[in-house]
Amino acid sequence: MNMPFLIRSLVVLLASALAVVAQAQLSVSVDDAQGKPVPYAHVTWQPLKPGAAGGLFVVDAEGKGAVPIDAEIARAGVILRVSFVGFRTLTDTVQGGDGVGIRFTLLPEAYGLQEFVVTGQYGPASPEKAVHRVRVIDAVQIQRMAANNLGDALRNELNIRLSQDNVLGTSMAMQGLGGQNVKLLVDGVPVIGRQDGNIDLAQIDLTGIERVEVVEGPLSVNYGTNALAGTINLITKKGGGRPATLKASAYAEHIGRLNTTVTGTRHWGSNDVVLTAGRNFFAGWDPRHPGFVDLTPSLADTNRFQQWKPREQFFGRLSYRRVGERWDLGYKGEAMHDVITNRGMPRAPYFESAFDERYTTIRLDNSVSAERRFGAGRKANAMVAHNRYTRYSNLWYRDLTTLGEQLVDAASEQDTSGFTLTNVRATFAQAKDSARVNFEAGIDLNLETGTGHRVGEGEEEIGDYAAFASLEYAPHRALTLRPGLRYAYNTRYGAPLIPSLNVRWQLNKGFTLRASYANGFRAPSLKELYLFFVDVNHDIVGNTDLDAERSHNLSGALAYRHAKDKGVYTSEVSVFYNVVDDLISLAQITGTRYSYVNIGEYRTAGGSMGAGWDNGHWVISCGAALTGRYDELAAASNSPYLFSSEVRASITKQWLRKGWSGSIFWKWQDRLANYALLEDGALGRSFIGAFHMADATLTKRMWGGRVALTGGCKNLFDVKSLNASLSGGAHSGGSSSVPMSTGRLAFFRIELDLKRDTK
Repeated sequence: MNMPFLIRSLVVLLASALAVVAQAQLSVSVDDAQGKPVPYAHVTWQPLKPGAAGGLFVVDAEGKGAVPIDAEIARAGVILRVSFVGFRTLTDTVQGGDGVGIRFTLLPEAYGLQEFVVTGQYGPASPEKAVHRVRVIDAVQIQRMAANNLGDALRNELNIRLSQDNVLGTSMAMQGLGGQNVKLLVDGVPVIGRQDGNIDLAQIDLTGIERVEVVEGPLSVNYGTNALAGTINLITKKGGGRPATLKASAYAEHIGRLNTTVTGTRHWGSNDVVLTAGRNFFAGWDPRHPGFVDLTPSLADTNRFQQWKPREQFFGRLSYRRVGERWDLGYKGEAMHDVITNRGMPRAPYFESAFDERYTTIRLDNSVSAERRFGAGRKANAMVAHNRYTRYSNLWYRDLTTLGEQLVDAASEQDTSGFTLTNVRATFAQAKDSARVNFEAGIDLNLETGTGHRVGEGEEEIGDYAAFASLEYAPHRALTLRPGLRYAYNTRYGAPLIPSLNVRWQLNKGFTLRASYANGFRAPSLKELYLFFVDVNHDIVGNTDLDAERSHNLSGALAYRHAKDKGVYTSEVSVFYNVVDDLISLAQITGTRYSYVNIGEYRTAGGSMGAGWDNGHWVISCGAALTGRYDELAAASNSPYLFSSEVRASITKQWLRKGWSGSIFWKWQDRLANYALLEDGALGRSFIGAFHMADATLTKRMWGGRVALTGGCKNLFDVKSLNASLSGGAHSGGSSSVPMSTGRLAFFRIELDLKRDTK
């Protein structure tokens, strides 16, 4: 063998090897409908060649990646499946393996749907590019948790603590501040109907909700009062993206809960209609009677009293949207009818009668919206909303021998309170990616009314009329500065000028630093000022001498995101500090009577850290948080800050080809310390015990994804009531425990999702 022949042979072999290598890297790029790259989209691939194994990879920040296949497999063909949150999954078969790159264009999951976060933003933006720190609980995560209402969805979130009142419902605290300082929105429209300062999260059903956006810290410049601790915005489904879809579900728990819902969508031309309706039923539960619920008729004895009250809820939503080349027009109407029944104990001496309380809540919400798009990324939005909230509290006399009932003829035992909120909001904004300067300016007009014989003089109102503006300035492509200002006129309180400053700094490809300062203002609500709320469990009176709350917030967060070949790793560290002047809180006045008072300066400080990994098959996350609270009463204590910690973790395994997925969610809450007035008048502390909460779910999809069966166990640690060292809150009478959950329960859900494909 001579040398020239050997060299030629080596050259041929090397060229062949290079050709194979070139064909082994089938390049893929993923864009959206506007031609912008979709960073970190998931691409799963499965060869058509029998016996060949598939895999998954994640495209980079530029939407590019490569499928590691050899020439033989490429010639046989490969099925590629491209997916990303907010977009419709795209599946295609590639054959030939000639090394030519393939470009995929992902369309929004719903026609005209804003596929990224919108809360506090000038326009739709990915969470990574948003100036504010926004957490998203999407529809996939809601399904994994088998969450039915907003309380279920927030239960595993850091810096959020839930509490339970079996008449007032589920309330929350964020960053150590109560629910009265958290703004709750549905598609940007404020939700009204606060009892004891909180909105019952169990009344906010998640049927038809596309995602939940959570912003920690004040958004007072954007949304005004109540937005001190944070803002939670529920984004509803706007359309099905197909001519017609139908989704129905049934959810059941062994303790006597049955929820049924149905959602239908219709798309034709430029029009989208979404109709949602459902019924949630809960038979009630008592820790004295564990096991499966018994719905057979029984004697009307002492068992009729239940710690967790029976509840029935009907709800519906109609959404219409017309999408044009320049104009979008929309209407949304929602209705909810909720009844809680508190069955009393049989009355001595013959136990043939009882008094039952019935609390009926009716919500009617309407909003009309319009959007006009101009050139250069400019657009105008306008919305008019009118929400009505009515709560009936009635006492009934029940004859347990005939089961007849009649309304008690006593005005003091019957109450009807009604509240309305009219909100007019309009903005003009520029959100252009290439612009160094973007901006937003708008008005936010709110008029709240309250009526009822327990509301002040029978009819009260308070108005808050504001103008706001903010500017995003990018002196460098990696740095964004966003100052903002809000001026408001409040009909009862002198509202200050509210400033804010947000900074986003892209340190490098993986690290993003966010920092913010914001001033907050919250005027007392009509209920805090005027409402008399009295029943067998509560005795709360309003206080017309309340001062408005003013606050300062500092926060910062460092986030890291790295897309590897087969997954995305994320981590984040955040801190916050709040100072609230004249915080409004419930305080014991005499005996069992409570009222709202200003408690002076109140501070909260803390932080959190977390990490996550997602490769399409495994989704793992964990985190921990620490929150400290301080008020002026702490001067009598040697440890002024009361600290509480929490730890959470979740893990999901998906068998994509088999249609299986399983999840475990766990959260530990440290004991919650507070201040209490002891019998001798000295300042003491009350403690609510620490607890673990964990859920496990398993889902199987079949019939091409049209049917999903989910089952599992909630509250694996069987938490029922938490130990309390001293009684506190607005309850009459002392108690050594406070209710938290209905104990360990089994659940099952079946979902049917039918879609008519576009022809």
